[in-house]
Amino acid sequence: MKEDALELMDEELEDKQTRQTIRRGFIRKVYGIIFFQLLMTTIIIYIAMTNELIMKYMYANVWPLYISCISAVFLIILLICGHMTEIVPLNFILLFAITFCEAVMASYTTIYFEPVSVLACAGLTMIIVFGLTMYACFTKRDITMMGGFLFCCSLLLCFLGIIGIFYTSHFYQMFLDSIGVLLMSLYLIYDTQLVVGEKQHLIDIDDYIYAALLIYLDIIVLFIRILRLLGSKKK
Repeated sequence: MKEDALELMDEELEDKQTRQTIRRGFIRKVYGIIFFQLLMTTIIIYIAMTNELIMKYMYANVWPLYISCISAVFLIILLICGHMTEIVPLNFILLFAITFCEAVMASYTTIYFEPVSVLACAGLTMIIVFGLTMYACFTKRDITMMGGFLFCCSLLLCFLGIIGIFYTSHFYQMFLDSIGVLLMSLYLIYDTQLVVGEKQHLIDIDDYIYAALLIYLDIIVLFIRILRLLGSKKK
């Protein structure tokens, strides 16, 4: 009986180690994809901010912004609701199409700010992302239980944003961006714990595209909110 119990414990330990190894591979894949998404976004923003012809065109034309916004929403719905996150290479094509649209939208924000300010806010964003990622990995708090709360907060922020369309007070916009920074920070912790998979809820290892998309969007929206809150606009 004692030998059987020891064998059972060894098998359980082996299974646990196997699961951990598989999960680590999943995490590396997710963050590898995010790295290339952020690299692609950085290149597009850099081109938009340094090429005078492109910048002037963007100042004079907003239709690429609207098309990118509509396309991003459509592609995200297609990718997730169309259950295409596991269909290779279509999932990668859709993901990087979404990334391109998000980069164009981010570019339309950054061109109105001083380059040094954009760089500083990008650096601050990376510091915050690193700190929150470390917190999400090592804290004993299970943030994955807060999905419903975060969703409700997102709806509230959307409602406040609609009000902001008609109420253009500078202080009100600062208030919205402050709330946005806080909310996206919570979302980053939440999504990171879903990826790491050591809490009650987790993302399946086959959904690496979905996981990368979530964290990428958290980072981009966090950056835009920080830039709008702290950035110095061009005169």
